[in-house]
Amino acid sequence: MKNLTFIALVIFCLASCKKDKDSSSPQGLSLADFNSKFSVAAQSFNGTAGTAFSITGAKGIKIDFPTNAFLDANGNPVSGNVKLTLREVLSKKDILLSGKMTESNGQILITGGEFQILASLNGQPLKLNPAADVVTKVPTTLSTDPMNLFEFLPTAVASDSTWVLNQKARVTTAASYYQFSLPNFGWVNCDYFYNNPNPKTTLTASPTYVGVSPSIKEQKAYLIFDNINSVIGLPYQMSIGKHQSYLNSMPIGLNGKLIIISVGMDDRIYFGATNFTVSANLHINVPMALGDQTTIDNYLNNL
Repeated sequence: MKNLTFIALVIFCLASCKKDKDSSSPQGLSLADFNSKFSVAAQSFNGTAGTAFSITGAKGIKIDFPTNAFLDANGNPVSGNVKLTLREVLSKKDILLSGKMTESNGQILITGGEFQILASLNGQPLKLNPAADVVTKVPTTLSTDPMNLFEFLPTAVASDSTWVLNQKARVTTAASYYQFSLPNFGWVNCDYFYNNPNPKTTLTASPTYVGVSPSIKEQKAYLIFDNINSVIGLPYQMSIGKHQSYLNSMPIGLNGKLIIISVGMDDRIYFGATNFTVSANLHINVPMALGDQTTIDNYLNNL
């Protein structure tokens, strides 16, 4: 998963470009403008530790904090004004831009919604009181299928993280939302493992540039599936010089879109996208062009 979490760098490195560039000019897309327009916004809330209060995000995620829900780094109850930040990920576009792909150790997940919730007091991060029942409701915007609960946690590999199934959590499905008790502060995901009986294969992909190929310093690929709520990364494998799925992990017959975003040594953005249907040992060539605001805007907004 190390390669997959690294995918988000393409999006968030966009802030490095000067904002006064014309996004439709020959110099390519303004990276700062792209990042500003499409990043998953962090919403801020305030609450008083030691009292019960609720927060509701712009996209409908609601979290009810009971009394004494917050602890400091030493496990002691705190008092005073608590600052909370919430990021809601309730669309395929949000998944791509959040950098939290719907995969668990190479297995495809079907998501019902992701979010990140953090808390701090006087600039110091807080922990969730394990005795507190923090009722959380996630709108069934993406799905009404039964879900499990996953947390984005470190693995045994240094600097690596993936979605990990919370074996104790229980997610119930109501008419318009999933409900569960918040397990911890951090990234949380309503998911289940995708089960497709079709034969599996390995998919590879490469960008193709018209004319002279630019010098590329970053290049990431994403698979956005049409009929399932899943967005995954396609890591670049140096040994074969291509982006490649996990071996024998792609169900034959699955349809979707493949996006490649590249960053040139001159900080210009190149963008390419194409449709695909998985077949045995499928290789996809993705036509690339200088990115412009309108093209990327329209494509991401129609995922």
